Amino acid sequence: MVNRSFLSRWSAHAAIGILAITVATPALAGAGLLTTVVAPLSTNVTYSDNTNGLVTYIGYTVTIANDPSNTNTINNIRFTATASATDAAEKPTYVSADGATCTVTSADQTSISCAIGQLHAGEAYPTFAVFFKAPAKITNGVADVAGQDAVAFSGITYYAEGTGGLQSPPQNSTGAWVASNSVTLGTTNPTLVRSVVPKNSNLLIFTGNGAVTTGANPFATSVNVPPAATYTTADIALSSIADPNCTNFTTCYLSQITIPGTFSPYLTIVLRMDAANIKKGTHIESVVIYYNGTQVGDCASPTTPFSGAAAGTPCIAKRIYYKNKGVPGWTAELDGDFEWQILNLKNGGYKVL
Repeated sequence: MVNRSFLSRWSAHAAIGILAITVATPALAGAGLLTTVVAPLSTNVTYSDNTNGLVTYIGYTVTIANDPSNTNTINNIRFTATASATDAAEKPTYVSADGATCTVTSADQTSISCAIGQLHAGEAYPTFAVFFKAPAKITNGVADVAGQDAVAFSGITYYAEGTGGLQSPPQNSTGAWVASNSVTLGTTNPTLVRSVVPKNSNLLIFTGNGAVTTGANPFATSVNVPPAATYTTADIALSSIADPNCTNFTTCYLSQITIPGTFSPYLTIVLRMDAANIKKGTHIESVVIYYNGTQVGDCASPTTPFSGAAAGTPCIAKRIYYKNKGVPGWTAELDGDFEWQILNLKNGGYKVL
């Protein structure tokens, strides 16, 4: 005869054992709660242009944190990401990272993997940045209308036991993320250029076609940004202005240069005015340039910006009138143009009158 009292006691102990195993399984996984926040440094970047040598960059900041509410240490954290344009023929390619060790994981250089390591409960990894070269525009009927083409950035952060397993299910060890905003490619006109500036990179950005003026765009600007210890952004925006002192040109212009930071040795800024916009009889020496409302004077030498108390005040290093072929640097496109080379440690706006 079956001992019902024994069976009842056995069933109760078995149930407790099963319950104990069920509760322990998630604890063994122990992946915790990891958050990944990714944001673009600029939501609009000019296309690179392989024809005239313009190279522009897209950048993102990345913050990865072990949620404060979590009591577990998270191990083996790995950040992965892919950048892709609306037009698949346009490839944003990986350039560098600042604050993390990243490697390319795809043949087309659009995907990366960054080793993060371990984060204790409530700990955040120091915010780092990754940079991609902006693609050149390809006209093929895909997102060719201004404002339609954009770069998306997304990926997965792996952690705990990697990609999952018996003791670390995938849902506990992967975290998909998408950048907070896409990055629109191209600018609205040839008088506006935008780029991210990666750390320790030498960047030359310019408006128009190689900073050469044309009848349609009689004013142009180029800026040579020296390598800096941190990343930043760079914008050049040109606009016509109405000013009672505009006596040397048919139309006077403002070049607004926005590149946050202080640069060493200096920013080299070149302003050019097309011959067709220069009034007959005007001498380049009579042209006045204002920086944020203050007249710009001459540098002590072509390679010496103002320093000390005057640091951040621009100076004119050189004036060039491309009168004829005998002038060094003359080209048919520059014939008759005026050019000013300006040195400054900081950004700002230049009004040419």
